[in-house]
Amino acid sequence: MSEQNTIINSEEIKENEKIESETEEPITYLDLTGQPHTSIGDSYNIPETLLDLDLTNCKITKIENINHLKNLKKLCFRQNLIEKIENIDQLKELESLDLYDNKLQVIENIKDFQSLTYLDLSFNEIRIVENLSIKDIPKIKELYLANNKITKIENLQELVPIKNLELGSNRLREIENLENLVNIETLWLGRNKITEIKGINHLSHLRILSLQSNRLTEIGVKGLVGLNCLEELYLSHNGITDIDGLQSLKQLRTLDISANKIKTLVGLNELPDLDEIWCNDNLVDSMDNIEQQVTKSIKCLYFERNPVATHVQYRRMFINMFPQLKQLDATMVKRN
Repeated sequence: MSEQNTIINSEEIKENEKIESETEEPITYLDLTGQPHTSIGDSYNIPETLLDLDLTNCKITKIENINHLKNLKKLCFRQNLIEKIENIDQLKELESLDLYDNKLQVIENIKDFQSLTYLDLSFNEIRIVENLSIKDIPKIKELYLANNKITKIENLQELVPIKNLELGSNRLREIENLENLVNIETLWLGRNKITEIKGINHLSHLRILSLQSNRLTEIGVKGLVGLNCLEELYLSHNGITDIDGLQSLKQLRTLDISANKIKTLVGLNELPDLDEIWCNDNLVDSMDNIEQQVTKSIKCLYFERNPVATHVQYRRMFINMFPQLKQLDATMVKRN
């Protein structure tokens, strides 16, 4: 089946309101991106053979006239004006549901989607995480709830299969109720009001953790213990003064501690796999401290806008100090 014969895009709809394939091959993908709608399917038919329907940026206010798409696997309503999740109860084969950037206030009607693995409800007006049951979405792997008005991590305990959880840009003050989500590999909690790293020690499969732009003042000796698979840690734009607590992260490759209040580095010499350190916009003033703490195999360093970076020989000293360094700040390293 050729892709050309099974895809209809928005440009073709302008010329032909009746959506039909030019061959006998069934239409499986319909892209109506950017086509304003008063009502879905009002002036055109939607083929029942669709597997993928994209209605991005169509000024849609109501989900309707798609419940007959029994084979649909991917449904995208990005950047619309939808206020309610409704009229999708017959889409039993759905694997991906995208409602990013709408007007939703409540999570509802996510019922009996036995194949759903991807759910994006980011950039809405949701205040409470609710109505997400493992019996309704038993295969869920990716859940995105960024840029809402959520104040508490709750009602996710059943969703054990989740691997990627995004709760950035909300109103969270505490990391909590994640004890059962032992399969999480990426956790995004940036741009909240979190003051302490806690409640994640059991996430032994976690590879990426983002806590950027919160209200942290320290990492804490026990905060990251148990995260034996962590490879990337993002802690920029907090008020961190003490980075003690990193020593157990033996798999860590990327560390972002930029834009904090750090004067002294500690524990970094115990991280053998560390390739990148972003420590710009801090208070580090000792070249000796950096030499003692940073592994000689480091590939990328950012220390601009620290007192140490004002040294007239700053760049040359770093290049000589770290023989495998490939990038210092925003500039690639050139060696003679």
